[in-house]
Order: sequence, then structure tokens, then C-alpha cells
Amino acid sequence: MSLALKGLQDIKWNVVDLPDIVFFQEGPGVRKSQYTQDGVKLLNVANLQKGKIDLSTSERYISKEEAYGRYEHFLVDEGDLIIASSGIQISYFEEKMGFITGEHLPLCMNTSTIRFKSLNEDVLNIRYFMYFLKTNFFKKQIQRLITGSAQLNFGPSHLKQIKVILPKIEIQNRIVDLLDITQNMIDKRQQQIEALSALKQSIFLDMFGDPIRNNKNWNVGSVIDYCDCIVPGRNKPKNFTGDIPWITTEDLIDKGITNFSNKSLGLTVNEIDEVRAKIIPKGSVLLTCVGDLGRVSIAGNDCVINQQLHSYQPGENINNTYLMYFLSYQKPYMYKYATQTTVPYMNKTTCNNLPVFIPPLKLQEVFAQKIVTIDKRVDLLSKGLVQLNLLYDSILYKAFNGELFKEDIKV
Repeated sequence: MSLALKGLQDIKWNVVDLPDIVFFQEGPGVRKSQYTQDGVKLLNVANLQKGKIDLSTSERYISKEEAYGRYEHFLVDEGDLIIASSGIQISYFEEKMGFITGEHLPLCMNTSTIRFKSLNEDVLNIRYFMYFLKTNFFKKQIQRLITGSAQLNFGPSHLKQIKVILPKIEIQNRIVDLLDITQNMIDKRQQQIEALSALKQSIFLDMFGDPIRNNKNWNVGSVIDYCDCIVPGRNKPKNFTGDIPWITTEDLIDKGITNFSNKSLGLTVNEIDEVRAKIIPKGSVLLTCVGDLGRVSIAGNDCVINQQLHSYQPGENINNTYLMYFLSYQKPYMYKYATQTTVPYMNKTTCNNLPVFIPPLKLQEVFAQKIVTIDKRVDLLSKGLVQLNLLYDSILYKAFNGELFKEDIKV
């Protein structure tokens, strides 16, 4: 017996077989040839987003005849818990689940989805079970049953072997209430951050108009007409023993200032010279030019970049914050003129010839100041969100290790 199970027995919590407390059912393998333009929508893994059901992410249907005929027993009900069971990483497993509401119906399950119902609501709160699926206690079990794969691909045969931590229903309800409150706080904080991000985009469009059509008739030029460009070195350094950050595409904070002061890989001046690279000065605008084109950021420190990035050093007529936001709207142009090999790629000439509109500098600076003000608010909210997530993780851990509500469960 594991120490975890022994500890749970000491506080009089049951550990039961999953099939004893929930009904579960795997979705059918509906073929593409069965898809229709309307009828009853099919529930797919793509519809499971950030712990909720989002039916707008797919447009797959089957006919009403099939849905209410051969697939009738796969029609979901309000209150069903749905999880993804294939092609997902354990690190984001908790995001690939959600509850069915009345507005989702009618809805039919499809492949790689599993639904759950409590067999007895006096024994199991289905929301408690949902939170249980997010615990390491569950994740370690399912990983052990499907060894040999980096992704989770499991089904009913695996779930039949799962053990579930099951306190009394009163304790389940209290755990659910506490985690629900914390999750709602996290959701609201995330919504505030997303609203501020949308506000920044709205301010740009209000001040400068459509960045594609140029409906305000600003002067137009190429980026290289208003910026200098430092070309990255050809080779990756062999040694990293210095303090000047080595930056790749993964390091960028899109449409923000990326502070590289805590970057683990750093170079000395001699190591930079060895690969014939140059230092990119603080304040430069960095653009991804390989793969995921058009992610853009402002360098918060002096740094050195690899060949998947391009850098611009704005001149006296262009503000770096304005340039960053303008370039973020140019992704369609970038993909149109990129070289299509195994991944899209923009060479130096393409990067430097990107079009840019040039409003008056004072107007650009007013925009930049508005962004600074909003970003300060976003930074405070983001720090609070980190703390809320830490609180959530702590409650989840303690709840399923019997460290909460002990006074209620001692015998």
C-alpha cells in the first residue's frame, strides 16, 4: 500500500474503484463520410477548451436520422462531464474537459471523448470527480497504465483500473465549493487581462485606422526606410558563460516588452565575436521570421538573437511600440511573401521590405503612452493571477491529501 493511500485510510477516507461510482462511455468513431452540413452537432476534442465546452471551434454534424437512430445512446445530457481521451499532454489534461449545459444540446459524442455521470448523487458529486481528475493522484495512475507514450491515449479499459479518493459527500461538497470559488476568481482575472488586451487593439485601430487598407492615408514606406537592422550571427554559440542573453523565438512575449535579465543562456563579448554576431540594443523590435511568423516583441535588455528572429532599431520618425503593434497586423502579408519550405521563412530582404504606415511621431508616442498605462495594469493583474493559480494548486493538493476539513472526518 502506498503512503498516500495509507494516509487517507488514517483519516477514514475511502479509496474506491472508479466504475463503482460513475457511469462512463467512450464516443463512437464517426467517419468523415458521415459528416453533414447540419443536423446534430458532433462533440470533438477541439471543443474542449480551457476547462469548458466551446462548440464554435468545429463544424461537424451528423444527420438527425443517424443521431436519433444508431447513435441515440451517444447523445449527451445536461450535466455530463466530458473529457478528451486521446492525443493530449498530461501538462494540459485539465484544460481538455468540461460540463454539458442546456445550450449545447442536442449534441452527439464523437471519437476520443468520454463522458461521465454520477451513479448516485448522494455518494458522488460529479464536480468533485472533475476536480479529482485534475490531481496528480489520478494523473500518475493513468500515466502508469499507458506507459510508452508521451501523449495520453486511454479508454474504458484503463478507467476500470483507476482508484478514486472518496470522502463523505459533505466533504466533497465543501471541497467543490472552495475550488469553485477559487476557479471563478481565476476566470475573472483572466477575463480582465483579455479585455485589456482587446482594449489595446481597439485603441490602435481608433487612432491609426485599418493597418492593411490605410484608410487614413498615412505616408507609406518600407521598414528599412525608418529603421536600422542588425543581422543575427550565422552559427549557434558553443559556449554560454556570459551575461548577455541568447534569445530564440520561444523567449518572446508577443506584443509586449520581453525582459531577458533572467535568461539562463548568456554570452560573453568574446563568445559573441566567435559566431560573428552583434549585440541587439535594448528597445529593438524583434520579429519571428521562421515558422510562426509575425510574433513581435520589444527587447527589454541588450541581447543576441538567433536566425529565427529579425531585429529593427527604430529611427527618429518611428516609435518602437507603434512599430510592434503595426507589424502584429501584417501576418497575412508575411505569409504571402514568405518562402514556403518545410516551414514558412522570411529572408532579410523580405523582413526589411515589410510595408509600414508613418503617422505623426507625436501621435505614435501618445499611443505608446496609453499602452504603457494599460500594461502596468496588466502586469498587476498577471501577478495576481500567478498567486491565484498557486492558491488553487495548493487547495487542490491539500483537499485530496486529507489536509482540509480534518475535524469533519475524524472518527
